[in-house]
Amino acid sequence: MLDAMRKQASSWVVRVLLVLLIVSFAVWGIGDIFLGTRSGAAIAEVGDLEVSAVEVNREFDDQINRFRQQFNTPLDRGQAIAFGLLSQAVQTRIARRLVDMHGLELGLGVADSTVRTAITEDPLFRSQSGFERERLDLMLRGQGMSEAQFIEEVRDDLRRAMLVDAVSGLVEVPRAQAEAMFAFRNEQRRATALRLVAGSIAIDDPDDAVLESWLADNRARFEAPEYRSGLIVVIEPQDLVDEIEIPEAEIAEAYNARLARYSTPERRKVGQLLASDRAVIDEALKRIEGGATLAETADALADRGLGYSSIGPLAQGDLPEALGTPIFALADTDSLSEPVESAFGWHLFRLIESEPETVTPLAEVRDALVAELALDRARLQMPDLANALDDEIAAGTSLEQAAEQLGFDALALDGVDRSGMDRDGNPVGEERLSGDVLAKFFEGGAGEISLLEQTGDGYLMYRVDTIDPPRDRTLDEVRQRVLDAWKVERRQERAMADAAAILGRLASDGATLEELAGELGDEAVLTTSEPLRRADNPAMAGLSPDALAMLFRLDAGEVAGEAIEVPGGAIIIRNDEIIAADPPEDLDELRGEIADQQRNDLLVQYEQALRHRFPVQIDQAALQALAAALSPEQ
Repeated sequence: MLDAMRKQASSWVVRVLLVLLIVSFAVWGIGDIFLGTRSGAAIAEVGDLEVSAVEVNREFDDQINRFRQQFNTPLDRGQAIAFGLLSQAVQTRIARRLVDMHGLELGLGVADSTVRTAITEDPLFRSQSGFERERLDLMLRGQGMSEAQFIEEVRDDLRRAMLVDAVSGLVEVPRAQAEAMFAFRNEQRRATALRLVAGSIAIDDPDDAVLESWLADNRARFEAPEYRSGLIVVIEPQDLVDEIEIPEAEIAEAYNARLARYSTPERRKVGQLLASDRAVIDEALKRIEGGATLAETADALADRGLGYSSIGPLAQGDLPEALGTPIFALADTDSLSEPVESAFGWHLFRLIESEPETVTPLAEVRDALVAELALDRARLQMPDLANALDDEIAAGTSLEQAAEQLGFDALALDGVDRSGMDRDGNPVGEERLSGDVLAKFFEGGAGEISLLEQTGDGYLMYRVDTIDPPRDRTLDEVRQRVLDAWKVERRQERAMADAAAILGRLASDGATLEELAGELGDEAVLTTSEPLRRADNPAMAGLSPDALAMLFRLDAGEVAGEAIEVPGGAIIIRNDEIIAADPPEDLDELRGEIADQQRNDLLVQYEQALRHRFPVQIDQAALQALAAALSPEQ
């Protein structure tokens, strides 16, 4: 998943700038405005312009949402920062400011009439009857923006779009270019491959002198790591949970206090008529009482600014009080409200459907609730227990005795490495030896009892008894491993040597791959592939990437002049057939793809040129402060 994500993120400037050209104004311009105004501490400076922390935060949230949608996986802010999305958000905003600076340098302006048209034609502010001022006012109120601020944001977006269109809007791809690309991508080749299997080659055991010499050249592969022995005492809340009894009265009280967690409130879906004029709503009410539906009424009065929409299903708490109260006062399905005034205008509501409130009974959540309460109580006991251990050690009690007296588990370690493995390569301590605990254990000196240290919800104290430093293992300790590794190398060498001999016979004797495969018996495997394209997965045909690339360098019937080394052997490949790809009549989709790639190239060059022209400075301290504020640990 990370590789896929990084591949998508690698062309951030392309996505940032192309969106201005190929995505509707609503997605790029208004969508950004929904995030708020430019304010807050500066994270970066681009020429004379700033990129604020507020902007970066908004862009960061957008990056997270796009990641979740693209990969269909949850992602918290801490993970997003680790994946580089915060840095990507900064670069995205810098790219926009670079275009802004270019527009300012050119003195590029946008006429008021163009801004007006962009706003009035935006789908966010239109209904079937046309532009609705009420929708614009609603957005401005929701974002705390003035109309003047909004207009300037729109003007900026249009200026950016003009510049990007000037750079990349005139790309045309000739049909001949698309035909050549289609032929290259879709040409197929069928291969016969002779694979020499190294594992089937017999190799005699060498004498110790050979193994000693080989081990000396490969010491690092067989080095014994540092091993430590000692005692670890870990105190965790989970250790106490089974001993804690929660009274029934406390369980009931906790359930009632968390009732919202176990409840789903009633939700309602309503049809809504909305107008800015009370008289229009009164006329609509008369028509509905006369038998017209809400939709029919909206169509009839559309020229007077009446609009229809459905809302929900939503809980009452999800709605403004001025709307939630009358909607949840409707008694039955198809009930109609009286005219309702709000900050958005005048409303009529008709109840479409209602989802009743549900409450999960205590019996169904009791076990989980008791476990939660016991764990909470255990956490409260942790400091006292840790202090008791600390006091015992301070009084001269050994770590073993202190742990026994206080009822704590003590884990004795007899040779463990940093990865939690013993001298035989087996795991030690299971969950007790977490990465954090082991890291602490390897910080102490021999003969020392550590200070009491906090680890998550619990505490740790340890004593290091002995430290065995890293050392070179002797041949007697790793004889079988060395012998196996030595034979793997020799078999691989033999496979490549045999492949070279086969190539010689193919050239001198006129033998075929099929004939030689029969002579070699179990040492060779002959396979014929299905037709393959350049972009196909070579492993599906038993080939390596190098072998597939070699196949497309060969003429029909030609055998490669060199063997290809692969894990566990070698491959000799022959091109049996070339299947040309005839381009279809309709190449519009491919021409569009090539044009997009060329636009990408132009926009990347444009962004690079802007970076040379306008200085970009990132305030690393401000960025680190923002990362800390966004981190879930804060």
